[in-house]
Amino acid sequence: MATKLCVIFGGKSSEHEVSCKSAYNILKNLDKEKYEIIKFGITKEGATWLYTGDDESLLDGSWENHDCLPCVISHCPKTGGLINLSDGKSEKIKVDVFFPVLHGKNGEDGTIQGVFELAQIPYVGNGVAGSALCMDKIFTKNILECAGIPVSPGFFFTKGEAEDVYAINEKIKSSFGYPVVVKPSNAGSSVGVSLVEDESELAEAIKVAIAEDRRVLIEKKIEKRELECAVLGNHENAQASVLGEVITTEKMYDYNTKYVDSATKTEIPAKISADISDEIRALAVKAFLACDCTGLARVDFFVEEGTNKIYLNEINTLPGFTDISMYPMLWGATGIPYSELLDRVIELALQEKEA
Repeated sequence: MATKLCVIFGGKSSEHEVSCKSAYNILKNLDKEKYEIIKFGITKEGATWLYTGDDESLLDGSWENHDCLPCVISHCPKTGGLINLSDGKSEKIKVDVFFPVLHGKNGEDGTIQGVFELAQIPYVGNGVAGSALCMDKIFTKNILECAGIPVSPGFFFTKGEAEDVYAINEKIKSSFGYPVVVKPSNAGSSVGVSLVEDESELAEAIKVAIAEDRRVLIEKKIEKRELECAVLGNHENAQASVLGEVITTEKMYDYNTKYVDSATKTEIPAKISADISDEIRALAVKAFLACDCTGLARVDFFVEEGTNKIYLNEINTLPGFTDISMYPMLWGATGIPYSELLDRVIELALQEKEA
């Protein structure tokens, strides 16, 4: 009997379009004999729909203009998943597993995971605690430091403190100097992140970051190589993929560089020594466990030029699944093709619920 799998896409975050592209690729690669697929879309305004149209409409955003029925996720365990509200009726739709293909706020931060927990229905990916923790860069750094995992030197301030640019500038100069990276603590896919070469650029960078979140992190800019590792598994069986390297001519690997700039390239496997590769892979699993992650995550690292010192940059609890996303490509290079990878994360969701 086919598993009733609800794929959730879209969302109110700044990564809405990337979510739709990820969902398209997932839908294209799911085994239709194994899964009875239910498509649940969330618009940028937060409207929720049962989507019955073609998958291609997810790519250009036209899906929400047709083939949509009003529908909600029910937090009540007796409902079994969704409630179809079309034509004045209240029809229950049973769901065996939720697959939230949602990047960024309200999808990757523990909020929708809390609804799944209340409904007592298995779901792909990280739980409430792991999702919330890894979405917040400040909290993540604190946990990683406690676990003995190296992170970039930095400090944070709040929205109330952001107006005193002079004091922030003085702290930068006394701590590590320019250049620095200014980033919102709670935002996805490098949204709101700025590279600041000197104090003349600081005020604008703070303004951009504060627009995304009320807490801002400033870190020393490291001359480095950017390496990424995919982790798959639950607490007792987490494993790391081969490494991939992000190669770009841009100064910052920001949202535009990730998804728009065709000059950005990835190299899989990364051309790096076996010793460094082994250390990064071990640190990726250690960080995954320290942050209470489950199912999947992509862990991003810096390797400092000249010293080869390793810094963990961030943990992505619902990494991209587009056709240019690193997570599925890393597992493909490790020996797990896309469709099998989807089966694995769904199986892990079911196992985690039974644990």
